[in-house]
Amino acid sequence: MPTSERVGHDTHGAPVPGRIEAAHEGAREHPGRPDATPRVRKGLSSKAGAGKRVVGPADVVTLTYDLSMLLGAGIPLMQALDALEEQAPVGRLREVVRGAAREISEGRKFSEALARHPDLFSPAYRGIVSNGELTGRLDQALDRLASFLQRDLDVRQKIRDMLIYPGLVLVMAGVVLTIFLMFIIPAFDRIYRTAGASLPLLTRILVAWSRVFRAGLPFLAAAVAAVAVRPVRQRLGAVLADPVQSALLRLPHADALTRTILQSRFAHSMAMMLQSGVPVLTALEVTGQMGGPLQFGPVVAAVRRSINNGRRFTDAMRETRWFSPMFVRIASIGEETGRLDAMMARAAVILDRDMDRRLRRFMTFLEPALTLLVGAFVGLILLALYMPIFGLSKALVH
Repeated sequence: MPTSERVGHDTHGAPVPGRIEAAHEGAREHPGRPDATPRVRKGLSSKAGAGKRVVGPADVVTLTYDLSMLLGAGIPLMQALDALEEQAPVGRLREVVRGAAREISEGRKFSEALARHPDLFSPAYRGIVSNGELTGRLDQALDRLASFLQRDLDVRQKIRDMLIYPGLVLVMAGVVLTIFLMFIIPAFDRIYRTAGASLPLLTRILVAWSRVFRAGLPFLAAAVAAVAVRPVRQRLGAVLADPVQSALLRLPHADALTRTILQSRFAHSMAMMLQSGVPVLTALEVTGQMGGPLQFGPVVAAVRRSINNGRRFTDAMRETRWFSPMFVRIASIGEETGRLDAMMARAAVILDRDMDRRLRRFMTFLEPALTLLVGAFVGLILLALYMPIFGLSKALVH
């Protein structure tokens, strides 16, 4: 009877060595399946399935939730991955699950299999999974991770929804400005040149701007087309992340909002990892690696350095002058009572409420301010266009 040494995984993701015996090779490859035939699992690199359906953050959240529920129900990791592979849509997501199952069957850890796809599973994600494997609580680690990722998606969606109206205003302003620069201003320029009118400085600047815009239109179109390509857009976003955050911190009302969003993200991340049994320094390291449109890596790195120099966690937070006194006070109570994970979770709830309030206040300020700004800009263009007409009228009167 054919036998083979294999490394399996229990319901918590911990490796369990053993031996498989079967009546034939096919059954040995698939224990528990009568008359099974061999099925090859193709390992995939992180570039696999690049031409297929794009796997987004929402897909990763769903995969994490489903896997945590299956493991929590007592289903072994390999069987859970088989079930997820069958229900996953055809495309890269199914290939990712299939490749992970293959690597686990070869004796690798689940976190090591996820490392083959760094564009989907961040170092923070893999670190939490690895800690769940070490502690034998992979299902709980995945559940907390899924909740954190879902909350992150909800915040981003909330911000996107609130920015729909300002975005439409900016798009309409861009369309109007393009029409002015392409057609209306050149028409006025021809009329004034035919009449021999003397153009004021503001009008001359506007005419020169129109000429530059029309001359550079092909390059502008090429730049827009390049930004539409996903890799270029991602690289551009990474380059602009720090300047955009710096600009936000200088806008009225946006400073406090940005800090609240970052503190809320920090509190949720620390609560999730501390509840999963991750040490504070490791949790800070993973939190600093969290991706997103607003990075807080330097702040977290400063906290870690202070702790390594012998400072208490909350003292290190206070020294950065970034965290609010309320947040530091709650964290200090948790540190003194040995319930830092629970107090971080409570601080996260309070910060979420504060973030919602500040978001509404910011949008209340942004919408009228943006409308006034666009109106003033269009009014300035019209003034520049009609100023020469006033000069011609005076010349005709005299």
